Amino acid sequence: MCVVGGKMSEGINFSDHLGRGVIVVGLPYANKQSPELKERINYLNSLKPESGNVFYENLCMKAVNQSIGRAIRHKDDFAVIILLDNRYTNRANIRQNLPDWIRSRLSCYDSFAKAFSSVRQFFHNKQM
Repeated sequence: MCVVGGKMSEGINFSDHLGRGVIVVGLPYANKQSPELKERINYLNSLKPESGNVFYENLCMKAVNQSIGRAIRHKDDFAVIILLDNRYTNRANIRQNLPDWIRSRLSCYDSFAKAFSSVRQFFHNKQM
């Protein structure tokens, strides 16, 4: 278990059999009250309206995509990626910032039982 943007989540690549899943709870937005980030957003917005907000969202999604990369390391690798926040499916701007190969496989479940069953089936199929 790691915090997005923390030391453990950024620099470690687990060997294939040690990293078979990533669970991202929420969206890891940076502290918007940080003086540096606030100024950067204001500066970008002064150049082009809304560009600072786009930068802020891209910063968040870059962190999500880097976290996902801790489990998917090469083309023959596999892992379960669980995005625990309905904004990943309900907000087009969030979904658009996910890689195509994730967007095309994105599934939404309304219960833990259905999600767990899907994860179980995924790993069962990979053992064949």
